[in-house]
Amino acid sequence: MRRQAPTQLWVTKGSTFTNEGREYVVLRLADINLVLAKDLESGERVLLKIGDMGPPRRIEDAKPVPQEEQELLDVPNELWAIAQVRREWIEPLLVSYQHNAQARADQIAAAAQVSRATVYRWVAAFRQTGLLSSLLPNTRRRGGKNGSRILPEVEALIHETLKNFHDTEQQQSIAETVTEIRRRCSNAGLPLPAMNTIRVRLERTDGRERTRRRAGPAAAHDQHDPIKGVIPDADWPLAIVQIDHTLLPVIIVDDIHRKPINRAWVTLAIDVNSRVCLGMFLTLDAPSAMSAGMCIANAILPKEAWLRRLGITSVEWPVWGVMGTLHMDNAREFLGDMLKAACSEYDIDIHLRPVKTPRYGAHIERLMGTVTQGLKTVKGATFSGPAEKGEYDAEGNACMTFAEIEKWLVLFFARYHIDKHNGIGMSPLQKWREGLLGTKGKPGRGLPARRLDEELLRINFTPYIERTVQGYGVVIDDVHYYHDVLRPWINAPHPEFPKHKRKFRFHRDPRDISQLYFFDELSGRYVQIPYRDTSLPPVSIWELREAHRKGAERGISPENEKATFAIITEQRELEADAAAKTKSARREQQRRTEHEKQRGDKAKTMPTVSRAPELSAPPPAVRGYDPDEVQALDDD
Repeated sequence: MRRQAPTQLWVTKGSTFTNEGREYVVLRLADINLVLAKDLESGERVLLKIGDMGPPRRIEDAKPVPQEEQELLDVPNELWAIAQVRREWIEPLLVSYQHNAQARADQIAAAAQVSRATVYRWVAAFRQTGLLSSLLPNTRRRGGKNGSRILPEVEALIHETLKNFHDTEQQQSIAETVTEIRRRCSNAGLPLPAMNTIRVRLERTDGRERTRRRAGPAAAHDQHDPIKGVIPDADWPLAIVQIDHTLLPVIIVDDIHRKPINRAWVTLAIDVNSRVCLGMFLTLDAPSAMSAGMCIANAILPKEAWLRRLGITSVEWPVWGVMGTLHMDNAREFLGDMLKAACSEYDIDIHLRPVKTPRYGAHIERLMGTVTQGLKTVKGATFSGPAEKGEYDAEGNACMTFAEIEKWLVLFFARYHIDKHNGIGMSPLQKWREGLLGTKGKPGRGLPARRLDEELLRINFTPYIERTVQGYGVVIDDVHYYHDVLRPWINAPHPEFPKHKRKFRFHRDPRDISQLYFFDELSGRYVQIPYRDTSLPPVSIWELREAHRKGAERGISPENEKATFAIITEQRELEADAAAKTKSARREQQRRTEHEKQRGDKAKTMPTVSRAPELSAPPPAVRGYDPDEVQALDDD
């Protein structure tokens, strides 16, 4: 059975990871971008950047982390060695189902000098948590002579103090409650419970009932009861993320002539709790499902590789993670099937704010306003209207290219993240840090998992089209695509309705329609499906549509690919000649340049075809497509 590569890296106490070929276990989160880790081979403790962490060597080690309270820093090396040996013993029982699993468990039990039931407990504990720490000897987690389990008397005293001291109208603080519990235990001659132990008991109890006792029923209703039709503010990072587009108020110039080409669109995502900008996507194209999807993907993914591709090494953008709720307006690009399917895949709830109620999107609106205000200092700014603009010549002063304005935005957000935000009383990055790592008065939610499947994530947030697979491949917008991997799916019947053909999803980037992305169930991965005629140049969907329009004026059928792509080549040559003279031509040329840059990025983050498709037999000819047939038709 083929083992699936891990798709997430959990940065949490007890999880394992690799760095430069060595394996480590996380001992403690030092910061939102640093961990204190232990080298499992040498025992050395080191500080490592989270961005340098790689996936664990074993797939089970990438699972989430429910675990008991324990301080891993204090675990002796000899106990880690025992856990390592146990991990090696149970490895055969973790890989896959075995028909002789019981006999294998008996062999492991004999080697470890334990019972078969103990071996099964090791396997169950590791499968549940994916943590090496789950296999540590039980001396730290059991009661008894040297154990740390809380005595029933202490448990009862904690419960009574929480009920009659903390959960009262006097609203005692957590610190005061901890002091009171420890004082009572001391007076009773009982062991003093740790602060974390008391915090855990607080988290396990009913928050609504606590608020009712401390502040009354009205406060409990306001804090805990949802109001129909209203999305409450988020109480932790990534609970709610808002997303929207705006046209940047600055004229940019093209790369070649350094002349004005109008403005660019940016899509932004803001974390409501911390106000950090979680992600962004800049484009010369109008807002679309593609720009929304790319912004969401950027928000979810770590930013280190993206910043390197932009050539930015001086700043960090240490925010990432799958959001719980995605809050958007009712724009058409947010209502499509792609976003619904992708968000469903990653367990993201979509909330569309009511029509004509901008107050429900206040956070993203303010962020876009902050960006707009900041851009007024840039040469080429258009300002908010004639009164503010005065006699300023925006086009005449424009000097920044698309790439330069993108870098400007990254540096702008780096500064924005560390500046104090009046709405939260601290910087967004500090609020993000406290929400994840916690404070003295409130535990954090922990660092979110880092997605390792960048390729899959980006494809899922790319628009898709459903088509059946024919003998000649797939046709979308009168363009033919083919790869030998499609052969098993030619004329495949629908699994539930055998009389109908099955439709498959083909993801496509509208900025570059030269390939489709198809999930091949036989290999269990996405495969790039290129043009059937690989001599055709990469083009955008907008170039293709314009070529179809021009072709219709000349009486050329859209099915004639060769003629259609010849029109695109002609258009590009005309644009190149006119670029020095007209703004629209420069814009289209720069738009194509940015699409070409995206193709370069996709070569690093998306599946590619390393060689031409290997056809065991050529697919049937298609009228108006095959060069030989086109020549025969001309001869007729």
